[in-house]
Amino acid sequence: MFKVGEVVKLKAAQGASQRTKNRIRERGDEGFTVGRAPQAASFAGNRGVNWVMLTSQSGDWLGWLPVDELEVVNEGR
Repeated sequence: MFKVGEVVKLKAAQGASQRTKNRIRERGDEGFTVGRAPQAASFAGNRGVNWVMLTSQSGDWLGWLPVDELEVVNEGR
């Protein structure tokens, strides 16, 4: 689902955090490039789920989002 280098268009899954919703709304109009495959995060508050590193297509944001809060709208644009 999330392959490194792939461009994905995302939407927030039902029950997603406000942070995830905001990142997709503010930075995801053109989609995101997958920077690292989903993996367990080592930072505090990771909730025990896998996170994926994404870069906005516009290049103005790079960060991690929890995969359980994401839905892929289209893959490999």
